[in-house]
Amino acid sequence: MPVVNKKLLKLVPPAENPGFLVQALVELHKAVKGAGFYPKGHPYRTETLQRAYDGLRRLVADRELVLGVNRQGFILTGEPVQGNSMVQQLAHECFIRRIANISFMQDLIPGDLGVFVHLLNCDPQKGAAAGGLAKELEDKGVRTIWVNEKDLASIWAKRPAYQEGEQEGWDSIPSLGAPPSPANQQRGIGELLLLMAGEQSDMRYQDLGRELMAGYHADPQQVPVLTILEELLRQHQEPERSLPQREYALFTLDQLADGAADQLMNALESRDCEVRDSIHRVLAVLGGKGAYWVIQRICLAQGLFERKSLAAALVAMGQSAVAPLVAMLKDERWYVVRNMVAIIGELRCADCVLALKRPLYHHDVRVRKEAVRALMKIGGEASVLLLLPLLEEEDEGVVRHAILSLGLMRSREAVPALLKLLERRDLLLKELGVKKEVVTALGRIGDRRVTPQLLKMLGTRGWPVMGRWLELKVAVASTLGMLGDETAIAALSTLARGSGALAESCREALDAIERISGGTHD
Repeated sequence: MPVVNKKLLKLVPPAENPGFLVQALVELHKAVKGAGFYPKGHPYRTETLQRAYDGLRRLVADRELVLGVNRQGFILTGEPVQGNSMVQQLAHECFIRRIANISFMQDLIPGDLGVFVHLLNCDPQKGAAAGGLAKELEDKGVRTIWVNEKDLASIWAKRPAYQEGEQEGWDSIPSLGAPPSPANQQRGIGELLLLMAGEQSDMRYQDLGRELMAGYHADPQQVPVLTILEELLRQHQEPERSLPQREYALFTLDQLADGAADQLMNALESRDCEVRDSIHRVLAVLGGKGAYWVIQRICLAQGLFERKSLAAALVAMGQSAVAPLVAMLKDERWYVVRNMVAIIGELRCADCVLALKRPLYHHDVRVRKEAVRALMKIGGEASVLLLLPLLEEEDEGVVRHAILSLGLMRSREAVPALLKLLERRDLLLKELGVKKEVVTALGRIGDRRVTPQLLKMLGTRGWPVMGRWLELKVAVASTLGMLGDETAIAALSTLARGSGALAESCREALDAIERISGGTHD
Protein backbone atom coordinates (compact mmCIF):
# COMPACT_ATOMS: atom_id res chain seq x y z
CA MET A 1 0.00 0.00 0.00
CA PRO A 2 1.58 3.33 -1.03
CA VAL A 3 2.59 5.77 1.66
CA VAL A 4 0.94 9.14 1.39
CA ASN A 5 3.00 12.04 2.62
CA LYS A 6 0.84 14.55 4.41
CA LYS A 7 2.05 18.08 5.05
CA LEU A 8 0.65 20.09 7.89
CA LEU A 9 -0.82 23.46 6.90
CA LYS A 10 1.28 26.24 8.40
CA LEU A 11 -0.84 29.05 9.79
CA VAL A 12 0.85 32.42 9.37
CA PRO A 13 -0.01 34.95 12.10
CA PRO A 14 -1.68 38.10 10.69
CA ALA A 15 1.23 40.24 11.88
CA GLU A 16 3.55 38.27 9.63
CA ASN A 17 1.23 38.33 6.63
CA PRO A 18 2.45 41.20 4.42
CA GLY A 19 -0.94 41.55 2.76
CA PHE A 20 -2.79 42.08 6.04
CA LEU A 21 -0.11 44.46 7.30
CA VAL A 22 -0.06 46.63 4.17
CA GLN A 23 -3.86 46.78 4.09
CA ALA A 24 -3.97 47.89 7.74
CA LEU A 25 -1.33 50.56 7.15
CA VAL A 26 -3.19 51.82 4.07
CA GLU A 27 -6.38 52.14 6.13
CA LEU A 28 -4.44 53.92 8.87
CA HIS A 29 -3.07 56.35 6.28
CA LYS A 30 -6.62 57.02 5.04
CA ALA A 31 -7.74 57.62 8.60
CA VAL A 32 -4.96 60.14 9.16
CA LYS A 33 -5.75 61.98 5.93
CA GLY A 34 -9.49 61.84 6.59
CA ALA A 35 -9.08 63.29 10.06
CA GLY A 36 -7.09 66.17 8.62
CA PHE A 37 -9.37 66.83 5.68
CA TYR A 38 -12.94 66.22 6.84
CA PRO A 39 -14.59 68.26 9.60
CA LYS A 40 -15.43 66.90 13.01
CA GLY A 41 -18.59 64.85 12.99
CA HIS A 42 -18.16 63.83 9.34
CA PRO A 43 -19.02 60.12 8.91
CA TYR A 44 -15.98 59.46 6.72
CA ARG A 45 -13.66 60.18 9.66
CA THR A 46 -15.34 57.47 11.72
CA GLU A 47 -15.53 55.02 8.81
CA THR A 48 -11.84 55.24 7.94
CA LEU A 49 -10.76 55.02 11.57
CA GLN A 50 -13.00 52.01 12.13
CA ARG A 51 -11.45 50.21 9.15
CA ALA A 52 -7.96 51.03 10.40
CA TYR A 53 -8.87 49.77 13.87
CA ASP A 54 -10.33 46.53 12.49
CA GLY A 55 -7.17 45.92 10.46
CA LEU A 56 -4.84 46.54 13.39
CA ARG A 57 -6.92 44.44 15.76
CA ARG A 58 -6.55 41.57 13.34
CA LEU A 59 -2.78 42.00 13.38
CA VAL A 60 -2.47 42.09 17.18
CA ALA A 61 -4.84 39.20 17.80
CA ASP A 62 -1.96 36.82 18.65
CA ARG A 63 0.76 39.17 19.84
CA GLU A 64 1.84 42.79 19.92
CA LEU A 65 2.82 44.50 16.66
CA VAL A 66 6.09 46.42 16.76
CA LEU A 67 7.01 48.46 13.67
CA GLY A 68 10.24 50.31 13.06
CA VAL A 69 10.26 53.59 11.12
CA ASN A 70 12.99 55.12 8.94
CA ARG A 71 13.21 57.38 5.90
CA GLN A 72 12.40 54.53 3.51
CA GLY A 73 9.29 53.23 5.29
CA PHE A 74 8.31 50.72 7.94
CA ILE A 75 10.32 47.76 9.24
CA LEU A 76 8.91 44.51 10.69
CA THR A 77 11.23 42.03 12.42
CA GLY A 78 14.22 43.58 10.69
CA GLU A 79 12.75 43.40 7.18
CA PRO A 80 11.35 46.40 5.25
CA VAL A 81 7.61 46.41 4.65
CA GLN A 82 7.00 46.46 0.89
CA GLY A 83 4.04 48.83 0.77
CA ASN A 84 2.56 51.24 -1.73
CA SER A 85 2.81 55.04 -1.85
CA MET A 86 0.22 55.49 0.91
CA VAL A 87 2.25 53.32 3.26
CA GLN A 88 5.35 55.35 2.38
CA GLN A 89 3.52 58.60 3.10
CA LEU A 90 2.33 57.31 6.46
CA ALA A 91 5.90 56.33 7.34
CA HIS A 92 7.06 59.80 6.32
CA GLU A 93 4.49 61.43 8.64
CA CYS A 94 5.83 59.30 11.49
CA PHE A 95 9.48 59.92 10.61
CA ILE A 96 9.19 63.73 10.59
CA ARG A 97 7.70 63.47 14.09
CA ARG A 98 10.84 61.62 15.21
CA ILE A 99 9.06 58.30 15.67
CA ALA A 100 11.60 55.47 15.52
CA ASN A 101 9.15 52.67 16.26
CA ILE A 102 5.49 52.10 17.09
CA SER A 103 4.11 49.35 19.34
CA PHE A 104 0.45 48.37 19.03
CA MET A 105 -0.59 46.32 22.07
CA GLN A 106 -2.91 43.32 21.99
CA ASP A 107 -5.58 45.19 23.92
CA LEU A 108 -5.66 48.06 21.42
CA ILE A 109 -8.76 50.24 21.96
CA PRO A 110 -10.50 52.66 19.60
CA GLY A 111 -9.97 55.69 21.81
CA ASP A 112 -6.20 55.31 21.81
CA LEU A 113 -6.08 54.86 18.04
CA GLY A 114 -8.22 57.97 17.60
CA VAL A 115 -5.86 60.05 19.73
CA PHE A 116 -2.84 58.66 17.83
CA VAL A 117 -4.40 59.60 14.48
CA HIS A 118 -5.29 63.05 15.81
CA LEU A 119 -1.69 63.68 16.93
CA LEU A 120 -0.36 62.61 13.53
CA ASN A 121 -2.38 65.50 12.10
CA CYS A 122 -0.91 68.10 14.45
CA ASP A 123 1.96 70.38 13.49
CA PRO A 124 5.23 68.41 13.97
CA GLN A 125 7.02 71.48 15.36
CA LYS A 126 4.34 72.07 17.97
CA GLY A 127 4.46 68.39 18.85
CA ALA A 128 8.22 68.58 19.34
CA ALA A 129 7.81 71.66 21.54
CA ALA A 130 5.31 69.74 23.66
CA GLY A 131 7.87 67.03 24.35
CA GLY A 132 7.34 64.77 21.40
CA LEU A 133 4.58 62.42 20.41
CA ALA A 134 5.50 59.86 23.08
CA LYS A 135 4.91 62.38 25.85
CA GLU A 136 1.71 63.62 24.23
CA LEU A 137 0.35 60.08 24.12
CA GLU A 138 1.25 59.59 27.75
CA ASP A 139 -0.32 62.90 28.78
CA LYS A 140 -3.55 61.95 27.01
CA GLY A 141 -3.71 58.61 28.79
CA VAL A 142 -2.98 56.41 25.78
CA ARG A 143 -1.80 53.01 26.98
CA THR A 144 -2.29 50.64 24.07
CA ILE A 145 -0.07 52.48 21.55
CA TRP A 146 3.54 53.32 22.37
CA VAL A 147 6.16 55.10 20.32
CA ASN A 148 9.96 54.95 20.68
CA GLU A 149 9.64 52.14 23.19
CA LYS A 150 10.01 48.70 21.67
CA ASP A 151 10.85 46.77 24.84
CA LEU A 152 7.50 45.15 25.59
CA ALA A 153 8.53 44.24 29.15
CA SER A 154 9.33 47.88 29.84
CA ILE A 155 5.98 48.94 28.34
CA TRP A 156 4.03 46.53 30.56
CA ALA A 157 5.92 47.75 33.57
CA LYS A 158 5.13 51.40 32.81
CA ARG A 159 1.44 51.17 31.97
CA PRO A 160 -1.09 51.02 34.80
CA ALA A 161 -3.83 48.45 35.06
CA TYR A 162 -6.29 48.81 32.24
CA GLN A 163 -9.98 48.24 32.76
CA GLU A 164 -11.38 46.37 29.78
CA GLY A 165 -14.31 48.11 28.20
CA GLU A 166 -13.05 51.61 29.01
CA GLN A 167 -13.27 54.05 26.04
CA GLU A 168 -14.86 51.40 23.83
CA GLY A 169 -16.67 53.81 21.51
CA TRP A 170 -15.65 56.67 19.25
CA ASP A 171 -17.75 59.39 20.89
CA SER A 172 -15.16 60.30 23.50
CA ILE A 173 -12.37 60.87 20.98
CA PRO A 174 -11.69 64.63 20.60
CA SER A 175 -10.67 64.26 16.97
CA LEU A 176 -13.96 62.59 16.05
CA GLY A 177 -16.43 64.46 18.20
CA ALA A 178 -19.18 66.65 16.85
CA PRO A 179 -18.36 70.24 15.87
CA PRO A 180 -18.34 72.86 18.62
CA SER A 181 -21.80 73.93 19.64
CA PRO A 182 -23.06 77.24 18.16
CA ALA A 183 -23.25 78.78 21.60
CA ASN A 184 -19.47 78.51 21.94
CA GLN A 185 -18.72 80.28 18.66
CA GLN A 186 -17.20 83.67 19.29
CA ARG A 187 -15.96 84.72 15.88
CA GLY A 188 -18.19 85.77 13.01
CA ILE A 189 -18.07 84.46 9.46
CA GLY A 190 -16.42 87.59 8.11
CA GLU A 191 -13.66 87.43 10.70
CA LEU A 192 -13.03 83.76 10.00
CA LEU A 193 -12.73 84.41 6.26
CA LEU A 194 -10.17 87.14 6.94
CA LEU A 195 -8.20 84.87 9.25
CA MET A 196 -8.21 82.10 6.64
CA ALA A 197 -7.02 84.53 3.97
CA GLY A 198 -3.91 85.37 5.99
CA GLU A 199 -3.24 82.00 7.63
CA GLN A 200 0.08 80.32 6.89
CA SER A 201 -0.29 77.07 8.84
CA ASP A 202 -2.12 74.29 7.01
CA MET A 203 -3.44 72.78 10.23
CA ARG A 204 -4.67 76.11 11.55
CA TYR A 205 -6.27 76.86 8.20
CA GLN A 206 -8.26 73.63 8.39
CA ASP A 207 -9.35 74.43 11.96
CA LEU A 208 -10.61 77.81 10.79
CA GLY A 209 -12.43 76.17 7.90
CA ARG A 210 -14.21 73.79 10.25
CA GLU A 211 -15.14 76.67 12.50
CA LEU A 212 -16.43 78.56 9.47
CA MET A 213 -18.72 75.67 8.45
CA ALA A 214 -20.01 75.25 12.00
CA GLY A 215 -20.65 78.98 12.29
CA TYR A 216 -22.48 79.15 8.98
CA HIS A 217 -24.72 76.19 9.79
CA ALA A 218 -25.51 77.76 13.17
CA ASP A 219 -26.46 81.12 11.66
CA PRO A 220 -26.75 81.14 7.85
CA GLN A 221 -27.92 84.75 7.87
CA GLN A 222 -24.62 86.23 9.08
CA VAL A 223 -23.11 86.63 5.62
CA PRO A 224 -24.67 85.88 2.20
CA VAL A 225 -23.61 82.38 1.21
CA LEU A 226 -22.43 83.53 -2.20
CA THR A 227 -20.01 85.95 -0.55
CA ILE A 228 -18.54 83.06 1.45
CA LEU A 229 -18.32 80.82 -1.60
CA GLU A 230 -16.64 83.53 -3.68
CA GLU A 231 -13.98 84.12 -1.05
CA LEU A 232 -13.31 80.40 -0.67
CA LEU A 233 -13.04 80.15 -4.45
CA ARG A 234 -10.56 83.01 -4.49
CA GLN A 235 -8.44 81.29 -1.84
CA HIS A 236 -8.66 78.00 -3.73
CA GLN A 237 -7.34 79.64 -6.87
CA GLU A 238 -4.47 81.55 -5.22
CA PRO A 239 -1.28 80.09 -6.75
CA GLU A 240 0.91 81.15 -3.83
CA ARG A 241 -1.24 79.33 -1.27
CA SER A 242 -0.15 75.82 -0.25
CA LEU A 243 -1.81 72.86 -1.95
CA PRO A 244 -3.41 71.51 1.28
CA GLN A 245 -5.00 74.91 1.92
CA ARG A 246 -6.25 75.22 -1.64
CA GLU A 247 -7.77 71.74 -1.47
CA TYR A 248 -9.40 72.43 1.87
CA ALA A 249 -10.80 75.74 0.60
CA LEU A 250 -12.42 73.78 -2.25
CA PHE A 251 -13.68 71.14 0.17
CA THR A 252 -15.23 73.81 2.43
CA LEU A 253 -16.80 75.50 -0.60
CA ASP A 254 -18.21 72.16 -1.74
CA GLN A 255 -19.72 71.44 1.69
CA LEU A 256 -21.33 74.86 2.05
CA ALA A 257 -22.63 74.85 -1.52
CA ASP A 258 -24.48 71.58 -0.87
CA GLY A 259 -26.77 73.34 1.55
CA ALA A 260 -27.18 76.38 -0.67
CA ALA A 261 -27.99 74.67 -3.99
CA ASP A 262 -31.64 75.75 -4.05
CA GLN A 263 -30.67 79.29 -3.11
CA LEU A 264 -28.18 79.50 -5.97
CA MET A 265 -30.64 78.05 -8.48
CA ASN A 266 -33.41 80.41 -7.35
CA ALA A 267 -31.05 83.34 -7.86
CA LEU A 268 -30.22 82.20 -11.40
CA GLU A 269 -33.90 81.99 -12.29
CA SER A 270 -34.65 85.45 -10.94
CA ARG A 271 -34.92 88.33 -13.40
CA ASP A 272 -33.41 90.66 -10.79
CA CYS A 273 -30.26 88.59 -10.24
CA GLU A 274 -27.11 90.73 -10.49
CA VAL A 275 -24.58 88.08 -9.48
CA ARG A 276 -24.95 85.56 -12.28
CA ASP A 277 -21.26 85.62 -13.17
CA SER A 278 -20.32 84.89 -9.57
CA ILE A 279 -22.71 81.94 -9.42
CA HIS A 280 -21.33 80.66 -12.73
CA ARG A 281 -17.80 80.68 -11.33
CA VAL A 282 -18.86 78.78 -8.21
CA LEU A 283 -20.78 76.20 -10.23
CA ALA A 284 -17.83 75.72 -12.58
CA VAL A 285 -15.48 74.81 -9.74
CA LEU A 286 -18.08 72.37 -8.38
CA GLY A 287 -17.85 70.50 -11.68
CA GLY A 288 -20.35 67.79 -12.51
CA LYS A 289 -22.29 68.20 -9.27
CA GLY A 290 -23.03 71.85 -10.04
CA ALA A 291 -24.01 70.94 -13.59
CA TYR A 292 -26.49 68.33 -12.37
CA TRP A 293 -28.13 70.91 -10.11
CA VAL A 294 -28.69 73.20 -13.10
CA ILE A 295 -29.88 70.38 -15.35
CA GLN A 296 -32.45 69.28 -12.76
CA ARG A 297 -33.82 72.81 -12.65
CA ILE A 298 -33.97 73.04 -16.44
CA CYS A 299 -36.09 69.90 -16.53
CA LEU A 300 -38.55 71.54 -14.13
CA ALA A 301 -38.44 75.13 -15.38
CA GLN A 302 -41.71 76.44 -16.77
CA GLY A 303 -40.74 79.76 -18.33
CA LEU A 304 -38.51 80.52 -21.30
CA PHE A 305 -36.48 83.08 -19.33
CA GLU A 306 -35.69 80.56 -16.60
CA ARG A 307 -34.60 77.93 -19.11
CA LYS A 308 -32.38 80.40 -20.96
CA SER A 309 -30.80 81.63 -17.75
CA LEU A 310 -30.04 78.11 -16.56
CA ALA A 311 -28.74 77.10 -19.98
CA ALA A 312 -26.41 80.11 -19.94
CA ALA A 313 -25.03 78.85 -16.62
CA LEU A 314 -24.17 75.48 -18.17
CA VAL A 315 -22.49 77.16 -21.13
CA ALA A 316 -20.47 79.32 -18.74
CA MET A 317 -19.37 76.17 -16.85
CA GLY A 318 -17.69 74.88 -19.99
CA GLN A 319 -16.09 71.44 -20.07
CA SER A 320 -17.26 70.49 -16.56
CA ALA A 321 -20.88 70.49 -17.81
CA VAL A 322 -20.26 68.18 -20.77
CA ALA A 323 -20.49 64.77 -19.07
CA PRO A 324 -23.81 65.49 -17.29
CA LEU A 325 -25.27 66.93 -20.50
CA VAL A 326 -24.29 63.89 -22.56
CA ALA A 327 -25.76 61.58 -19.91
CA MET A 328 -29.11 63.36 -20.26
CA LEU A 329 -29.31 62.63 -23.99
CA LYS A 330 -30.86 59.28 -23.07
CA ASP A 331 -33.78 60.93 -21.29
CA GLU A 332 -37.21 59.85 -22.54
CA ARG A 333 -38.62 63.41 -22.60
CA TRP A 334 -38.07 64.94 -26.02
CA TYR A 335 -37.96 68.51 -24.76
CA VAL A 336 -35.27 67.63 -22.22
CA VAL A 337 -33.12 66.03 -24.92
CA ARG A 338 -33.63 69.02 -27.21
CA ASN A 339 -32.52 71.42 -24.46
CA MET A 340 -29.42 69.34 -23.72
CA VAL A 341 -28.53 69.17 -27.43
CA ALA A 342 -28.91 72.93 -27.80
CA ILE A 343 -26.57 73.57 -24.86
CA ILE A 344 -24.00 71.10 -26.22
CA GLY A 345 -24.11 73.02 -29.48
CA GLU A 346 -23.45 76.29 -27.64
CA LEU A 347 -20.50 74.67 -25.87
CA ARG A 348 -19.05 73.68 -29.27
CA CYS A 349 -17.44 70.62 -27.76
CA ALA A 350 -15.80 68.51 -30.48
CA ASP A 351 -15.71 65.50 -28.15
CA CYS A 352 -19.53 65.42 -28.13
CA VAL A 353 -19.99 64.87 -31.87
CA LEU A 354 -20.47 61.09 -31.65
CA ALA A 355 -22.83 61.52 -28.69
CA LEU A 356 -25.10 63.62 -30.92
CA LYS A 357 -25.68 60.72 -33.32
CA ARG A 358 -28.42 59.37 -31.05
CA PRO A 359 -30.53 62.58 -31.03
CA LEU A 360 -29.80 63.02 -34.73
CA TYR A 361 -32.19 60.11 -35.33
CA HIS A 362 -34.59 60.85 -32.49
CA HIS A 363 -38.27 60.01 -32.99
CA ASP A 364 -39.18 63.69 -32.54
CA VAL A 365 -38.23 65.86 -35.52
CA ARG A 366 -37.67 68.89 -33.27
CA VAL A 367 -34.86 67.06 -31.53
CA ARG A 368 -33.36 66.02 -34.88
CA LYS A 369 -33.32 69.59 -36.17
CA GLU A 370 -31.67 70.80 -32.97
CA ALA A 371 -29.03 68.09 -33.32
CA VAL A 372 -28.30 69.29 -36.86
CA ARG A 373 -27.86 72.86 -35.60
CA ALA A 374 -25.59 71.65 -32.80
CA LEU A 375 -23.35 69.77 -35.23
CA MET A 376 -23.20 72.84 -37.46
CA LYS A 377 -22.02 74.97 -34.51
CA ILE A 378 -19.41 72.39 -33.50
CA GLY A 379 -18.19 71.93 -37.07
CA GLY A 380 -15.32 69.74 -38.16
CA GLU A 381 -15.00 66.67 -40.37
CA ALA A 382 -16.75 64.39 -37.86
CA SER A 383 -19.83 66.62 -37.88
CA VAL A 384 -19.91 66.64 -41.68
CA LEU A 385 -19.77 62.84 -41.80
CA LEU A 386 -22.82 62.66 -39.52
CA LEU A 387 -24.76 65.25 -41.51
CA LEU A 388 -24.20 63.85 -45.01
CA PRO A 389 -26.49 60.79 -44.60
CA LEU A 390 -29.33 63.15 -43.66
CA LEU A 391 -29.43 64.40 -47.25
CA GLU A 392 -31.21 61.14 -48.11
CA GLU A 393 -33.85 61.50 -45.38
CA GLU A 394 -37.55 61.61 -46.24
CA ASP A 395 -38.40 64.53 -43.95
CA GLU A 396 -37.83 67.65 -46.05
CA GLY A 397 -37.41 69.85 -43.00
CA VAL A 398 -34.51 67.75 -41.71
CA VAL A 399 -32.93 67.65 -45.19
CA ARG A 400 -33.08 71.42 -45.55
CA HIS A 401 -31.58 71.89 -42.09
CA ALA A 402 -28.72 69.58 -43.05
CA ILE A 403 -28.11 71.43 -46.32
CA LEU A 404 -28.15 74.81 -44.58
CA SER A 405 -25.72 73.58 -41.95
CA LEU A 406 -23.30 72.13 -44.50
CA GLY A 407 -23.36 75.42 -46.37
CA LEU A 408 -22.71 77.48 -43.26
CA MET A 409 -19.90 75.10 -42.35
CA ARG A 410 -18.38 75.75 -45.83
CA SER A 411 -17.77 72.04 -46.16
CA ARG A 412 -16.05 71.21 -49.46
CA GLU A 413 -16.39 67.52 -48.54
CA ALA A 414 -20.17 67.94 -48.88
CA VAL A 415 -20.04 69.32 -52.46
CA PRO A 416 -20.37 65.95 -54.31
CA ALA A 417 -23.37 64.94 -52.18
CA LEU A 418 -25.02 68.33 -52.66
CA LEU A 419 -24.53 68.19 -56.45
CA LYS A 420 -26.02 64.72 -56.50
CA LEU A 421 -29.05 66.07 -54.70
CA LEU A 422 -29.26 69.03 -57.08
CA GLU A 423 -29.11 66.82 -60.19
CA ARG A 424 -31.71 64.37 -58.95
CA ARG A 425 -34.44 63.98 -61.59
CA ASP A 426 -37.42 66.18 -60.76
CA LEU A 427 -39.21 67.43 -63.90
CA LEU A 428 -42.02 69.14 -62.01
CA LEU A 429 -39.63 70.61 -59.45
CA LYS A 430 -41.56 69.32 -56.48
CA GLU A 431 -38.32 69.67 -54.51
CA LEU A 432 -37.80 73.32 -55.44
CA GLY A 433 -37.23 74.37 -51.83
CA VAL A 434 -34.56 71.72 -51.33
CA LYS A 435 -32.80 72.52 -54.63
CA LYS A 436 -32.76 76.26 -53.89
CA GLU A 437 -31.25 75.47 -50.48
CA VAL A 438 -28.57 73.38 -52.19
CA VAL A 439 -27.74 76.16 -54.67
CA THR A 440 -27.41 78.67 -51.82
CA ALA A 441 -25.24 76.26 -49.83
CA LEU A 442 -22.92 75.79 -52.83
CA GLY A 443 -22.54 79.56 -53.03
CA ARG A 444 -21.61 79.76 -49.35
CA ILE A 445 -19.08 76.95 -49.71
CA GLY A 446 -17.45 78.83 -52.59
CA ASP A 447 -16.04 75.86 -54.50
CA ARG A 448 -15.76 77.00 -58.13
CA ARG A 449 -15.64 73.42 -59.37
CA VAL A 450 -19.45 73.50 -59.37
CA THR A 451 -19.60 76.30 -61.98
CA PRO A 452 -20.06 73.97 -65.02
CA GLN A 453 -23.00 72.17 -63.39
CA LEU A 454 -24.64 75.47 -62.44
CA LEU A 455 -24.18 76.87 -65.95
CA LYS A 456 -25.76 73.73 -67.34
CA MET A 457 -28.81 74.30 -65.15
CA LEU A 458 -28.93 77.94 -66.19
CA GLY A 459 -29.33 76.90 -69.83
CA THR A 460 -31.80 74.07 -69.20
CA ARG A 461 -35.33 74.48 -70.45
CA GLY A 462 -37.61 72.88 -67.93
CA TRP A 463 -41.34 72.40 -67.81
CA PRO A 464 -43.17 75.71 -67.41
CA VAL A 465 -44.60 74.74 -64.00
CA MET A 466 -45.81 77.92 -62.34
CA GLY A 467 -42.47 79.65 -62.85
CA ARG A 468 -40.55 77.15 -60.70
CA TRP A 469 -37.72 76.70 -63.18
CA LEU A 470 -37.35 80.46 -63.46
CA GLU A 471 -37.19 80.75 -59.69
CA LEU A 472 -34.48 78.08 -59.55
CA LYS A 473 -32.47 79.77 -62.36
CA VAL A 474 -32.59 83.09 -60.50
CA ALA A 475 -31.08 81.32 -57.47
CA VAL A 476 -28.41 79.72 -59.70
CA ALA A 477 -27.44 83.09 -61.21
CA SER A 478 -27.13 84.58 -57.74
CA THR A 479 -24.87 81.72 -56.64
CA LEU A 480 -22.64 82.17 -59.72
CA GLY A 481 -22.17 85.76 -58.61
CA MET A 482 -21.19 84.57 -55.11
CA LEU A 483 -18.61 82.21 -56.60
CA GLY A 484 -16.99 85.01 -58.61
CA ASP A 485 -15.89 82.59 -61.35
CA GLU A 486 -15.03 84.52 -64.55
CA THR A 487 -15.83 81.49 -66.71
CA ALA A 488 -19.51 82.22 -66.10
CA ILE A 489 -19.36 85.73 -67.57
CA ALA A 490 -20.29 84.79 -71.15
CA ALA A 491 -23.45 82.89 -70.22
CA LEU A 492 -24.52 85.50 -67.69
CA SER A 493 -23.93 88.34 -70.17
CA THR A 494 -26.20 86.69 -72.77
CA LEU A 495 -29.05 86.29 -70.31
CA ALA A 496 -28.50 89.75 -68.83
CA ARG A 497 -29.50 91.42 -72.12
CA GLY A 498 -33.09 90.36 -71.69
CA SER A 499 -35.69 91.50 -69.20
CA GLY A 500 -37.36 90.08 -66.18
CA ALA A 501 -36.19 88.56 -62.89
CA LEU A 502 -33.60 86.26 -64.45
CA ALA A 503 -31.97 89.04 -66.48
CA GLU A 504 -31.84 91.24 -63.39
CA SER A 505 -30.27 88.44 -61.36
CA CYS A 506 -27.66 87.85 -64.08
CA ARG A 507 -26.73 91.56 -64.12
CA GLU A 508 -26.28 91.49 -60.33
CA ALA A 509 -24.15 88.38 -60.69
CA LEU A 510 -21.92 90.09 -63.24
CA ASP A 511 -21.47 93.05 -60.89
CA ALA A 512 -20.53 90.65 -58.08
CA ILE A 513 -17.95 88.89 -60.28
CA GLU A 514 -16.52 92.27 -61.24
CA ARG A 515 -16.12 93.24 -57.58
CA ILE A 516 -14.49 89.93 -56.71
CA SER A 517 -12.11 89.84 -59.71
CA GLY A 518 -11.40 93.57 -59.63
CA GLY A 519 -11.92 94.01 -63.39
CA THR A 520 -14.60 95.22 -65.82
CA HIS A 521 -16.59 93.17 -68.26
CA ASP A 522 -18.30 94.32 -71.42
